[in-house]
Amino acid sequence: MEKFFIAYGTNIKASEISKYFSQAKLVGYGYLNNYAMEFVGYDDHAIATLVKKSGARTPVAVWQFPLADRNTLANFEAFPYLYKRINATAIINGKNKLHGEIYVTKQKLRNGTPSKEYLEALKSAYREANFDPKLIDEALKEQNSI
Repeated sequence: MEKFFIAYGTNIKASEISKYFSQAKLVGYGYLNNYAMEFVGYDDHAIATLVKKSGARTPVAVWQFPLADRNTLANFEAFPYLYKRINATAIINGKNKLHGEIYVTKQKLRNGTPSKEYLEALKSAYREANFDPKLIDEALKEQNSI
């Protein structure tokens, strides 16, 4: 049996995921509706997470993982220490709904600013997946305006 992993942030980058998970298959790219990306943690070390937000839309990649790799993925995502798994539905390739799991931070951490290197890694992932990297800057600007 296989599971779908809905990835956001740097985990949408196929060249990176395939380094760690040779059995993972990229199903497609799309969006997760009603979730917004935020950056949480200490300044210059903040990480991406998703928060429920009506009307928001976040770019994602959907990966198919063999069930046997689920524990490896969980360790990769610092589950259950930093992140928790929740069920969500992504729209991929413009029309197909896929149900899967996403990892979000377990508790509401304070908003923070990511490092320049992390921001560039996020933008690189977006470029590889043909998403506009300006969406990263917009997410950070939106967070800072709250």
